[in-house]
Amino acid sequence: MSVQTGRAGGPHTRDRVWGPLYALPAALFVVTFIGWPFASVIYHSFTRWSGLTDPQWIGAKNFQALFHDDLFLHALRNNLLFALSVPVQLVVPLGLAFLIYRRIPGWRLFRSAFFLPAVYSTVVVGILVRLALASNGPLNDGLGAVGLGGLEHDWLGGSTSAIVMILLVVVWANFGYNVVLYLAGMSSIDPHLVEAAEIDGANSWQLLRHVFVPGLRRVMEIVLVTNTITAFAYMFAYIFTITNGGPGFGTYVTEFYIYNQAFTFQHLGYACAIGVALTLIIAAIGFFQIRVLTGGKS
Repeated sequence: MSVQTGRAGGPHTRDRVWGPLYALPAALFVVTFIGWPFASVIYHSFTRWSGLTDPQWIGAKNFQALFHDDLFLHALRNNLLFALSVPVQLVVPLGLAFLIYRRIPGWRLFRSAFFLPAVYSTVVVGILVRLALASNGPLNDGLGAVGLGGLEHDWLGGSTSAIVMILLVVVWANFGYNVVLYLAGMSSIDPHLVEAAEIDGANSWQLLRHVFVPGLRRVMEIVLVTNTITAFAYMFAYIFTITNGGPGFGTYVTEFYIYNQAFTFQHLGYACAIGVALTLIIAAIGFFQIRVLTGGKS
């Protein structure tokens, strides 16, 4: 007959005790800085609250008002316009990453050049763009200097041109990040698959279509969803620094509207409702995109 010695429970008991304790700091961080603020936003979205007085419960009136708020609907339409750039940010960086992966001449320079915009702060990019696109800025001066003065334009003076310029800036700023994601994904593809395809006579287009695209499906999902989220939830810094929502309300986006409702007009309850609505819209669009990409399998 054998006799077990040692402390009761053994290492498995200690793991059950100490494991949650090790995870406790991270859990407290998540609850304190994510869970609690999110719950607070949801609660205050059902109130009339200025941030200085006690919140007054008004039920779903804030959400009902959104459907009749022309400025909110206008801002949301502008977000949808920015989201139109997502297919470009999905496909073009994939092609460029493939060329870099295939080590075309100068691939090291291209890799650095494409990633360079991702290094700069969004605020810095916005300020530089505003200065460059001013009516008396370097872009118009450069056009005049090379004899193309007829193309000079007040790039930020009209709603359409301002949105187009911001759209191009966002695409440029996110380009390097997307290329790096694709390059990281390509490095995980089995090189034997590539070698076998080349032995079978596959050209570069066939390699990209039949080997790399299937192997990069998860990366493409990440690129698609993150760039969609950017179009809806990370435009504030660009709008604030480049146009401040102008001309008029021409470049208003939902984030900027939330900011003004909360800190300019002290309608914090209504701002919370807009934030909750925006979160639901982003979640629905992201879920739909993933379902389409995966054929409903995930």
